[in-house]
Amino acid sequence: MCYDVHLHPQCKTSLLFYSFSGYHTLYEWYRKVESEHFPDPTGLRTRLEHWTFGLYPACIKYLMSAFDIPEVMAVTRSTICRKGIESLPRGGAIIYYVCVFLYFWVLSTPVVSLVFGSYLYLCINWFHIHFDEAFSSLRIANYKAFTRFHIKKNGDLEVFTLAVDKVPKDWMLDPDWDMEPKQPFQMSYTRKFPSKWRAASGLDPINAVRIIDQFVIPRTPPSPTTPGGSVR
Repeated sequence: MCYDVHLHPQCKTSLLFYSFSGYHTLYEWYRKVESEHFPDPTGLRTRLEHWTFGLYPACIKYLMSAFDIPEVMAVTRSTICRKGIESLPRGGAIIYYVCVFLYFWVLSTPVVSLVFGSYLYLCINWFHIHFDEAFSSLRIANYKAFTRFHIKKNGDLEVFTLAVDKVPKDWMLDPDWDMEPKQPFQMSYTRKFPSKWRAASGLDPINAVRIIDQFVIPRTPPSPTTPGGSVR
């Protein structure tokens, strides 16, 4: 217990130091661990640095920096918050925006999509839940369903659930709609050609729509206790 209590503040202080010490902290940590656990009594590393004109440590430093994109973003963002974006040189600003692009679009987006997609795949196929969330997140234009209501003459409510398997990607103005005579205040559903648009190619949704469910909700009869016999 004493060993754990002694170790925890030391690790916390070390991590805090590397978080606020600027760029290349991964390389500094590597050199520190290397000097502690892999001593070089013959001076081979020094001679390699001399023979390669400093390229040997520089390549390791910038390679580690390239693989530590969050550090570059965090340190640069901290500098921007303290001194403003104008304090960054043009090269530093380019590096910052490239790191943001690589981290959020090239790395984070595919990884998060893979994790969340795998979760939805398991939920749908194994646990049979989250159907709405899965299909809405796919953002697929096809396989759309919608509901339409119709009040019959006797007051019953008729419900239709309609579905379209393939939704056209390209649309064009319907010349039949344009040439059809239109009366003032005429509802679109009473026209022969109710839609202004039609599919530019392929099967038009008007001809491809399917009724997948249909039911009627009866009108509630008037209650004798209701004043005037009105319908509730």
